[in-house]
Amino acid sequence: MSPIIEKTVVLENIKASADSHILVLSSEKIGRLTQPGQFVEVSCDPDHLVLKRPFSVYEANEETLSLYVKRVGKGSQWLQQLRPGGSLEIIGPLGNGYRIIESGRCLLIGGGCGIASLKMLSREIEERGGSSDAIFGFKTAAEIPQTAIEAFQTHTGTMTVTVEMGLYPKTGTVVDRLKELTIGAYQHFYACGPIGMLKALVPFLQTLDTQVSLEMRMACGFGVCYGCSVKTVSGNKRVCCEGPVFSMQEVDWHDL
Repeated sequence: MSPIIEKTVVLENIKASADSHILVLSSEKIGRLTQPGQFVEVSCDPDHLVLKRPFSVYEANEETLSLYVKRVGKGSQWLQQLRPGGSLEIIGPLGNGYRIIESGRCLLIGGGCGIASLKMLSREIEERGGSSDAIFGFKTAAEIPQTAIEAFQTHTGTMTVTVEMGLYPKTGTVVDRLKELTIGAYQHFYACGPIGMLKALVPFLQTLDTQVSLEMRMACGFGVCYGCSVKTVSGNKRVCCEGPVFSMQEVDWHDL
């Protein structure tokens, strides 16, 4: 299916944490077609920024599409300043999403803005009769998007949130929290976050049924420029086309 160019309208701009917002957009074309784990290319400040920015789809239905926007540069800063009624051009849905298993217990592991690609997945797992728990990690407590955490809790079982720095009930990384669990109690694992986080999970999850969504810089988003290629056991693959979701076993983690 060819990607769709859609002019959307900002319905809501929700401040989720000190550095993140959730944008709810009108979308009668892309929203209904999006699968968990897919992404869209977003036109940010088109008068000044040439390249579109890739964003995982946080949530979508037949009428709306939502993005989780963490402030990291000029494009995301511009998006966070949009007000309801503003217009935004997006292209999608792009990439290959998660393979959803309808049986067995799932564990979702997200780091920072990587939690965005797991929101639709958590809902889809529940709607298909499955169950999931979650571990989410952030640098500090100020970065925790409480609005998003509460939304996840409507679809997941046990939710564990940890921070690397500062005061919080749980401190440490997602790997620290994973070590506290009985890994054998889960049959399927889904992870998205910084490459460093994913590499730290490899020793624990590589031999299991683990899917990872890779966060890479993208120029075109359509597989033309090959700028987001990663090395896998079956050759180089483009994160924007063959990914962003891969089996943990197929990625050459030594090359990242």
